[in-house]
Amino acid sequence: MLQSAGLTGRSDNKVDVKGRLNIPASMRRVLAPDDHDEVVVLSVPSGHLLLFNKDYWSGTIQQSIIDRAKEIGEQNVWRAINKLSENSHMSTVDSQGRITIPSRLLDMAVIKNEAVVIGAFDRVFVWNPVKYESWIHEDDVNSTISEIGIF
Repeated sequence: MLQSAGLTGRSDNKVDVKGRLNIPASMRRVLAPDDHDEVVVLSVPSGHLLLFNKDYWSGTIQQSIIDRAKEIGEQNVWRAINKLSENSHMSTVDSQGRITIPSRLLDMAVIKNEAVVIGAFDRVFVWNPVKYESWIHEDDVNSTISEIGIF
């Protein structure tokens, strides 16, 4: 399921009082290539938000969940699907390149007025800055990078 869509980089962004977050232009070209495209915002258990291109979400991510449901039994998967759906939001990119994130999702990620935005292959991570710094330094990430074996 993990694939590269060209998303990369870091941006430190403000979140305004209406819950609007500017998506960096380089990331917006992949997430929402056309004017007024929609982006899926998902709150995940590890305490951050994920942004997905709507078509990628509808095709690749949802199909992966359906395929996995066939392997592990549909009853548990339907509970998981409900949880994912409950904690997601479809947001339209406005003319200034911003999306609106519901306060409930921002609260779940403990994001107030600042966010770290990381483009990572096929998705964009949105973190509370303090939580991101703590998470990225939890383990020896350099040894994991070495294990991947590309450097």
